[in-house]
Amino acid sequence: MRVPIESSEAADYARYQLCKLAAAATVDIRAAPGSGDGSLWGSGFLVAPEWVLTCAHVFVHPDGWRRGTAPGELIGVVVGGRTVPGRVEYSMPSPESTAARMGRDPEVRDETFAEAVMQVGPDLALVRLLPVRGEAAGAAEGPPGEARNRIPHPAYFTGQHGPARPPAGSEPVWLGDRYDDFLDQAVLLSAHGRPGAGNGDRAEAALLSAEFAGRNGQQILLGTPTPIRKGASGGPVLHLGRGEVVGVVKARYRGGTGGGTAVSLDELHALSPEHLLPGAEGLGPEPYRELMRLHDAWHRHRHYGIDDERTSWTDLQRALGGPRYGAWGALDRLSALSRLADVPAPRDPEVVERLVHEVLEIEGRPLGARRLRDWRDGHGLLHRQAAPESALRDMLLYLKLVAREAAADLDSGTDAGAAAGARRAVESLDAWVGERAGELTPRQRREINEVRRAPVSVLVTFDKLPFLDPAAPSSVPRYNWTVRRGYGKGAWEHVALDQSYEGGSFEEAEEQVLRALAPQLLGADAEAQTRVRLEVALPEERQAQPTYLWELPASGRATAARRPAGTVRPVVHRDAARAGPVPEPLWRDRWRRTSRAPRQRLVRAEPPAWGRGAGDGGVPVFCHALGGGSGRTAVVGQLLDEGTAVALWRAGGHEGEECGEECAEFHEKLAVLLMDGAGTVVRDLPERLHEVRREALETGHGCAADLILFYDDADDAIGAGGA
Repeated sequence: MRVPIESSEAADYARYQLCKLAAAATVDIRAAPGSGDGSLWGSGFLVAPEWVLTCAHVFVHPDGWRRGTAPGELIGVVVGGRTVPGRVEYSMPSPESTAARMGRDPEVRDETFAEAVMQVGPDLALVRLLPVRGEAAGAAEGPPGEARNRIPHPAYFTGQHGPARPPAGSEPVWLGDRYDDFLDQAVLLSAHGRPGAGNGDRAEAALLSAEFAGRNGQQILLGTPTPIRKGASGGPVLHLGRGEVVGVVKARYRGGTGGGTAVSLDELHALSPEHLLPGAEGLGPEPYRELMRLHDAWHRHRHYGIDDERTSWTDLQRALGGPRYGAWGALDRLSALSRLADVPAPRDPEVVERLVHEVLEIEGRPLGARRLRDWRDGHGLLHRQAAPESALRDMLLYLKLVAREAAADLDSGTDAGAAAGARRAVESLDAWVGERAGELTPRQRREINEVRRAPVSVLVTFDKLPFLDPAAPSSVPRYNWTVRRGYGKGAWEHVALDQSYEGGSFEEAEEQVLRALAPQLLGADAEAQTRVRLEVALPEERQAQPTYLWELPASGRATAARRPAGTVRPVVHRDAARAGPVPEPLWRDRWRRTSRAPRQRLVRAEPPAWGRGAGDGGVPVFCHALGGGSGRTAVVGQLLDEGTAVALWRAGGHEGEECGEECAEFHEKLAVLLMDGAGTVVRDLPERLHEVRREALETGHGCAADLILFYDDADDAIGAGGA
């Protein structure tokens, strides 16, 4: 039944039920059925549907030889009272390294074996449970003896109507995300100790109270009133005060004395594809993140999605009480972690720590030697660092910052469905934070609401006025200009503009822009903590303007050095004529086909085709002058008018249609600089060109010295009327 949260005895009852849930999740690890080896290898516990966490040394015999880790080899896992076939998929360290550290002396006995175990680190392994096809879900068909060695139907694991489901009666533990050494009210759980019987004759996992006794490198030292049971390696360390598993039992002390060691869950952060065993399917390129995603999705589904009266881990965590953590309760944590599981991963782990520092208003002070691989880790770090009275504000501010960062990184990519799903996940997180912030003070609510995405670019637009100044010689065109900060996906903020009636010549407008641009770029850099991109939207007759040579101060000081913009940040051109509330269909289609092409290649643009056959994966490259004549005709008539979104041309291209030998050399060298053997991704072009152009400008030579990148992102349209 569900835990009575209001009861004064709820906490005691919750601790009792936590032990039962953890015991049900604790499994025996043995040889595969029929192998003739009936010995207990060790313990383990369910951490996500299909997945069991244990120690790597469990798969090394005391005599030093490997077991259960050869390609295609299966093991037996007693879970939910039934023997389930399993496959070891990840080992930290590798099976070879683990066996080598533990020796191969055939005379080795248990106590020496225990000493050898101490040398194995981090000593973790993941086992995948393998379903048997053709069996009805939850049914035990056939004679009882056969049913013991069969497991539920694959529907238990594939989760057709939600996250994958573990075998009935055994559910994943709750993995803590606060990694420290404080272990009050802890218990160790170990394997049942004998082969699984039928569901009606189940043996219980052994429990043993424990307390923190220190740390030895990566290992947590534990004190226990009696010796730890043989075969406990790989079992969970349950923190009853928090209602979560915080470690993995590693080894008992030799000589029969009480106590032993455990591995902190912090070590699981190191899980990577290099730990995948040959022949295993694995969890993809980010196994740690995917494992945590499956874990968090399961617990949300377990609490909200199963229509019965069974107690969930979240029920019990609520019953434990949470005044120590302020207004940020167990349901908040459940909702936050399940939403973070769906948000795209951070582009760099340093982003996670930066956001935690921003929330706690500290600069430069490290928060411990921790691996921050995912947004979930930042939540755990805050859960440990935040004061109870500010916990709700700190957590919501962190989640709001995560939503901002993730929104800035959203990419249409090659999979429109995945991009749409990621966008929905970010929007869901942002909306939930806004709703939950209703409990904050007005000042704190305003602080949350004022969080906005970091700028990704600064845009300068030159708009040609629709009339000429009759007083100007030769009726010179007049221009207005605007400067905006860009936040991606068509989100722009005006920061400076000239909307005078008479405008100015292009040179006058350019001079005004340079005065207004420098502080905006420096401010955007500070917010983004990186050099943002400079985008310049120009009329067609000014597309050869060398804006990458604009000299801008490196700081706000009057004496600051002035360096060409192209040596400091990516600089790209856009088409000022394309401003509008909705991108033109032809342009939008060309951009999306170009940006979704797996790789790009440079296509030399020359008469008579002028690059028209470049296709979705081609970027036209011009060596002709674009100020007039055939070069300008090609750009205006056959590229911009046809919706071309990405192209390269030279500010100082040659006149006339005929190319010389130097042109062929230019195209060959440029292809080598900008492309690898298979080409490049179009979204990498601005940064790649910046790198090679910076070197060319600083050295004074190189084919990229006068190169301009036309890069008009239809998914980030400028908007109508300079808006």
